[in-house]
Amino acid sequence: MPMIQVKDNSDVTKYQENPIVQELLDRDLSDLANENFIIFPPQLQSSDDLDGENYIFHQHNREIRTGNIVGVMKRGVEEVRIHSRFYDSKNETDDFFIKYLLHQVLSMNVVRTKINIDSADSYYDLLAFLFPMYLNSAMEKGVYKEYVKRQYNDANVKGPINIARHIKTNTPFMGRIAYDTREFSFDNRLTQLIRHTIEKLNAEYSYDFASDSLTKDNMKSIIHETPSYSRIERFEVLSENVANPVRHGYYEEYYLLQKLCIQILNEEKIGFGHEDDEIHGIIIDVAWLWEEYLNTLLSERFIHPENKNSRYGISLFSDIQRTVYPDFYSKDKRVVLDAKYKMLDKKGINREDRYQIISYLHVLAAERAGITYPSKCKSDYVHAGKLDGFGGSLFKLPLMIPQNVESYDEFVTVIQESEMSFTSSLIEIF
Repeated sequence: MPMIQVKDNSDVTKYQENPIVQELLDRDLSDLANENFIIFPPQLQSSDDLDGENYIFHQHNREIRTGNIVGVMKRGVEEVRIHSRFYDSKNETDDFFIKYLLHQVLSMNVVRTKINIDSADSYYDLLAFLFPMYLNSAMEKGVYKEYVKRQYNDANVKGPINIARHIKTNTPFMGRIAYDTREFSFDNRLTQLIRHTIEKLNAEYSYDFASDSLTKDNMKSIIHETPSYSRIERFEVLSENVANPVRHGYYEEYYLLQKLCIQILNEEKIGFGHEDDEIHGIIIDVAWLWEEYLNTLLSERFIHPENKNSRYGISLFSDIQRTVYPDFYSKDKRVVLDAKYKMLDKKGINREDRYQIISYLHVLAAERAGITYPSKCKSDYVHAGKLDGFGGSLFKLPLMIPQNVESYDEFVTVIQESEMSFTSSLIEIF
């Protein structure tokens, strides 16, 4: 079956007989997180817009549509790719929009140094982008350590004697004894898996660490803690990790990193298991990515609350504890911004979003509250109404995404012009 290529937030009813679509229909990400998928961001609780209650394919009134998800799903020779709605399907270029957002959010420039003959697999270059974030998230728990079996042959016996190995090794007896131990070690099957992944990525990609010393330091730590690394043992290390996923809840981040490393080392051909009919792949929450990208543009002027870390939220009531987290707000400028990955060029702000930003405006005593979204139109301020009662006004502010560009460099040049227009419109609001 040929590869199917679709876009986010689009009608895909004509593909309803595809086995991958059938298998994933109406299954939300909280369900798929426990299976063979790499989901970005690594933990669903990082994404307020998803909160696990979103679908790759969702059926409503006999129509099947994609949501705010891009990615690749594979089962054997079958493959479904979901691009962003800004993807240029006519020229069949890379998804410049997603690539640019990943560059900006992850503060990482990743360039493939080896030519990939099979251009159909180029989408999996995303794995190289995602690896640093998964690594850094896991390393917040420190370098992973576990009990490993060690074999010694000396006079300082610290464990049970291995009779067979002792006779084979120490005949005639020269004062040494062969014995086995179990001891905590940083040099174990998982850190070896990470080390093999680092070596593979370093051989195939060029990482620019100019603005990301944390990733560089974490890579160095893994290399330092795995002195027994051997390139020829890669298959053995890989197989051992496939058969022994990390189980302890405390090390959830390492479980997610383990899944990513397995896909990278397998060159994305199989999932987290051995069955040929498993569906696996990469799922990226574009709504989360869009919000984090906007933060790179707005961080100097706006507060960006962190729901996961319970930081910078606002109290909804004066007598009851209830904290909410607007996407962006400025108390000094009395402006609230909500980031939405929606198609709003020809639509007004829907009721749910409108009520949400009005509540933020009221609680913060702000003067303006708006929705900011990606668009194919100019980045111009759109007035959406003046409120009765305590006053204030609503607005829409699009950020234009380049169309019909020939190269990624051209895309970067044009979107940087859009960013300047976008921030200029914000300054005028102030």
